[in-house]
Amino acid sequence: MRWKITILNTVGNLIGALLTFLYLNYLDVGGHQYSGEDPSLPYMIYFVIGTGSIFVMVILFVQHWTRPLYAFTAGNIQLSDLDPYAAKQLRKKALQLVPVMTAASLFGWLMAGFIFGMFMPIIMTMFFGLPETSLTESMRTFFGIFFIGGSITGLFVYFSTESVWRKGLSAFFPEGDLSQVRGAFRLNVKTRLVVVFLMISLIPLLVLSISAYTKASALLSADLESGKHIISALLIQIIFITSTGTLAAILLSLIVSKSVSEPIKEMERAMQEVARGNLNININVVSNDEIGALGEGLGNMVNGLKASEVIKESFGKYISEEIRDEILSGRVPLDGEMKRATLLFSDLRDFTPFVESTHPKQVVAIMNQYFSEMAKAIKENNGLILQFVGDEIEAVFGAPVYYDDHPDMAIRAALDMQKRLVTLNQRLKAQNVKPIRHGIGVHTGAVLAGIIGSKERSSYALVGDTVNLASRIQELTKDFSCEIILSQTTHDLITGSYAMQQLSAMKVKGKSQEVMVYKLLGQNQPPEI
Repeated sequence: MRWKITILNTVGNLIGALLTFLYLNYLDVGGHQYSGEDPSLPYMIYFVIGTGSIFVMVILFVQHWTRPLYAFTAGNIQLSDLDPYAAKQLRKKALQLVPVMTAASLFGWLMAGFIFGMFMPIIMTMFFGLPETSLTESMRTFFGIFFIGGSITGLFVYFSTESVWRKGLSAFFPEGDLSQVRGAFRLNVKTRLVVVFLMISLIPLLVLSISAYTKASALLSADLESGKHIISALLIQIIFITSTGTLAAILLSLIVSKSVSEPIKEMERAMQEVARGNLNININVVSNDEIGALGEGLGNMVNGLKASEVIKESFGKYISEEIRDEILSGRVPLDGEMKRATLLFSDLRDFTPFVESTHPKQVVAIMNQYFSEMAKAIKENNGLILQFVGDEIEAVFGAPVYYDDHPDMAIRAALDMQKRLVTLNQRLKAQNVKPIRHGIGVHTGAVLAGIIGSKERSSYALVGDTVNLASRIQELTKDFSCEIILSQTTHDLITGSYAMQQLSAMKVKGKSQEVMVYKLLGQNQPPEI
């Protein structure tokens, strides 16, 4: 990349030198004092010294200024190796490389304008006895060097360097956060187009005007034959200026249009990928103008979509896709409402002795297997897992999305959990692990549902007597030595056909009256037809 930029800068300055030579020797001859009768040796010595001084000055500055940037692109240093301030300054330098290279080139041409246009006539007169040169002629030479050669070179250097450097700029900004760098040079699209338009229209017009004025002035003192030669020369100059200006206009237009169209095309391709559902795309933000801001905004949008997908996937681990989509769509209020729902509590039996006698890693592995199976049973029956507390599961059916048959959903989930535990114990037996047991309590009633917590941490939760009673009913499974117990309310609301056994009324903590409960034996099989 370093050599590409160096070669392009060299080519740009050679183009500028060629245009300056053609302008001073063929278009504005009167402004060039040293056409053919000047002493060649002093002129050559002055030219070599002047050009060499400018070249060395610009090269030394550019090498010193760009050294850390090229060291980074070569992999010799990393942003992680630098302290935050140094990394920030390096990223700022990366954004300023193109304008600094252009400014260095323009400074060289400005110095050339003074050295060869303003100082050279004085030195040649003082030390070599050449005739004095008027200020007008010196200014015309200065114009030819700086405004003709320098301006064209500056435009070429800026856009060609930008085209190459954009490929390396993304390494400094892997997150595409160019807008975070404050104080960096910024050339917006409008200014970019206006500058190029003025340069490709005004310079040929100025050159043509100067050439026409010079020839018209010469016609005033020319005879008929000389006048014909002047008109012929003017025609050639007009053709040359027109063709050169057209070629330069086409070249610069292509370069500028490419600098605008390529980032837009990349964003268009990125949007097409997003439309197809592919969010694993990398948007290279290569400028800090309006187009760069669009690219950065598109990148932030894609990251937001990725985050939404992560939320949906994470949410989907605990609830069904239908409930997840209802919640994320905003159609379900989460700011607090009274609802009628069915609560399910599940708790492992003899968990404390199991933990004390088993290696912690094995405990975690077994618990993960258990929770995974139970979560599937709850999720497949449109339930929402509210929390895992130690070895306990709290789940709700009918909230936040309401279903008419939420008691039946909870019962089906409990039976599915029972079946899955049998299968899990078979796998654990093969791992030489003792079978695990659990108790499940189910109760239906009114609850207050909403997002509850602090500013820093909150979650969807249910509060109320129904929650407490469901937890107490789960604890009754220990007293009755059974696996699934449901309350009288849930028993009365279920519409499916299940085998039940009424248990004796029990008094639970927090209740003054005894609670009637039922043991769930299973689901009745439909009669054969």
